[in-house]
Amino acid sequence: MKKLALQLVFVLLGHWACAQLPIHYLDELPTIDGQSNEWPQEFFRRYRPQSRLAKSTNEMRYALGFDELFLYGIFEVKDAHLTNLANDKSGSPRITFNDGMEFYIDTQNNSKALMEDDDYQLIIDAMGNLTVFRGGDKFLIKVNESKVPKDTMTSHFVMDYQVARKGTVNDETDQDEGYLIEFRVAWAALGVRPQMQKRFKVDICLNDADHYLDIRPLDEEASIPFYDYESISGGKDFGFPTTWQAAALVGEATWWTGFRRTFTKGIGVGLGIILIVIAFGIWQWKRRFPTVVTVEEKVYRVIAPTDVAADDATLVGKAERFVLQNLQQELSPSDLAEHLNLSLRQLQRQLREEADMTPTDFIRKIKLEKAALWLVSSPKNVAEIAYELGFSDPAYFSRIFKKHFGQTPSEFQENAQKS
Repeated sequence: MKKLALQLVFVLLGHWACAQLPIHYLDELPTIDGQSNEWPQEFFRRYRPQSRLAKSTNEMRYALGFDELFLYGIFEVKDAHLTNLANDKSGSPRITFNDGMEFYIDTQNNSKALMEDDDYQLIIDAMGNLTVFRGGDKFLIKVNESKVPKDTMTSHFVMDYQVARKGTVNDETDQDEGYLIEFRVAWAALGVRPQMQKRFKVDICLNDADHYLDIRPLDEEASIPFYDYESISGGKDFGFPTTWQAAALVGEATWWTGFRRTFTKGIGVGLGIILIVIAFGIWQWKRRFPTVVTVEEKVYRVIAPTDVAADDATLVGKAERFVLQNLQQELSPSDLAEHLNLSLRQLQRQLREEADMTPTDFIRKIKLEKAALWLVSSPKNVAEIAYELGFSDPAYFSRIFKKHFGQTPSEFQENAQKS
């Protein structure tokens, strides 16, 4: 009896392992160019919808991958009839009527029946349009008729994607080959810190339109001929997290990949060791002096971690140390007050007395000064710096940087190099 029970356990574990969707670590990062040749072929899975409402059944190869900064996805679809029913643009929910795919993710693996505020829906159609929804809309949750409480956030969501089509759109006289969708989205934009075996719930839906007609006069409940949609789990209602598949981050960087990404980004491998030695010498020299950047006759002292003495017990010193140790977090004044064992009102009063600024301005000032340091001393671009400093929107980061320094990060970097 015990033997039979153990066999049953192993069978269930094996079934669970097969059902779990792997998100593979990418040692070689693919360029987001709408091509699949840079993706490891063994990562791909195949999916063929079971429904037969469309004229011809699509087939899809897909894979998900990740590294320390981004979540990657690629979806290669065979489609004999490329169709644009919506005639709409990015941000519109109507692009679900076009040929395309939808990607759902529960980033914290904790949602129940309805999408919550850590759940995202990315819709990318074969025309190159993007619409992003985030769950947990507080108003829609209260509306009984709203089965999926979510709201669009396309204009505030930063991601890279590319669509490549092979065939003609809305031409039923020919046979098309299909389309390919490739994307990457920053983990910071999803509020995720990637870790080995971190689990999510995800779903992928394939939308297939095979016959063009003007759908604008149709009632909302009207059926559309030769139009079908289905998720990789075979379902039709895929806005509900309980039906999504389990997924997990699989694999990690090899020692060589870690070394190469850390020390040889943007330089030749042959010069790597020499440049490391030079960089170390420069770093030792810079530790003796604060970095000074002159911009439009103003001098800004850029704070480095070593500028704050470890034994500085003042409120400003302890607060500054805490912010520098948590640069990637979206710190709030409440977080800072809690760390310093103060009430928010006490923190506001004491920072006003000692630093003449609010807690929000204090946190922002330290992060922006760190950004300025990285802009003149590291190979990171503006978006990478924004994400590493806890900003989910590089455009917002650029606006507050300009407000603080009087110019955009790119202008700051260019003027600093000239001076």
